[in-house]
Amino acid sequence: MNNEDFEEAISFNLSNILGYNSNDIVVKNILIRNAVVIQYLLFDFGKVQAFKKSPFSRFMYIAEGKAEVVINNNSTFLQKGDSILIPGYTESSIEANQPFKMLCVTVKND
Repeated sequence: MNNEDFEEAISFNLSNILGYNSNDIVVKNILIRNAVVIQYLLFDFGKVQAFKKSPFSRFMYIAEGKAEVVINNNSTFLQKGDSILIPGYTESSIEANQPFKMLCVTVKND
């Protein structure tokens, strides 16, 4: 993973950079550091991303569309503008009941 496409202190518009791929999940790394990863993800309809238990917390922001987030078998439905914080050491997944775009910030817990 790298973030060579993005320069610090230079503005960019993620909506203009990425487009949906049919039947796919597109991931664009924005910033990767030791304790944090910032990514922009695009999910096509029906795609699911499962996250195993890890020492990382995840902040997710839905930029476009709607998504279903499952944390420890409990579903939460998010739409444009909604956010959720997924604690570390929990099983979770995110599913595209329709295409959506999401900003994800992953932070290593102390």
